[in-house]
Amino acid sequence: MSNLLKSQVPHLSPGFLSLYTPQEAESLNIAPPQIPDTFSLRTWQDLAIQAANPQNQLQFSQKEPSIPRTVTFYSFKGGVGRSTALTHVASILAMRGRKVVAVDLDLEAPGLSTAFNLKLQPKYGIVDYFYERSYLPEEVKPSILITDIFSEVKISNATGRVFVVPAGYLSLDYVSKVDDLHATTVIDGNQNLWSIFKQEIQEQLKPDVLLIDSRTGINQWGALSLIQAADEAIIFLFPNEQNKQGIELLLESLQSLKNLSINFVFSPVPDVTKSGLDKVK
Repeated sequence: MSNLLKSQVPHLSPGFLSLYTPQEAESLNIAPPQIPDTFSLRTWQDLAIQAANPQNQLQFSQKEPSIPRTVTFYSFKGGVGRSTALTHVASILAMRGRKVVAVDLDLEAPGLSTAFNLKLQPKYGIVDYFYERSYLPEEVKPSILITDIFSEVKISNATGRVFVVPAGYLSLDYVSKVDDLHATTVIDGNQNLWSIFKQEIQEQLKPDVLLIDSRTGINQWGALSLIQAADEAIIFLFPNEQNKQGIELLLESLQSLKNLSINFVFSPVPDVTKSGLDKVK
């Protein structure tokens, strides 16, 4: 062994390793590494691991309900009226005097600004905002401000207000940015893309509620919308076999999120006559 060590690392002499005593470590100001007893849920993989291993001693930390309350509109598959429902809910809340911010996180197929018939488009979208904060050097301040990525929608006879944060302008540059973005990007050691956005939108607009139009299926932006951001999830589905399998998988994964309120909307509404129910079955 000695010859082997000498031949591979000539400058290293074989010997014995000794450990510091607790007193020696304290005098040298050496502390053991901190091992967290909780982990944050951020991805579908985190949920899958937790769901498959509930006996794990290391428990995932549960997110406390936040202000403003964040409601995610999600569907396993598209074409079920998710975005349309969000626009109606936003309008109803505004009619009741609430200040609402609607966020388009369906980044691969955005359309919330069209659903709201947004007349005045903001200069940038949330993709531009996320992208700059993901790749900008720490010492450089972002040039895309929170005020650059939202516009107000006028709701007739409403005492409240609705602001829309679109995904961005569709272009080859947009496609490139979406492909390069990672929903789990950590900034400044302990913040992520969503936490920075939520903090800044809260400081700027002080909304009562955030409504998120989520990406369909199992992907990183759907995970951010449901796992990182949501206090409440409204899940849209049509009761057919494709949705049944997907929602079963979703619920199996989301069982680790004890504080997430989950509600279901069947859309389009199935035929409740006997013949209609036979078709659904």
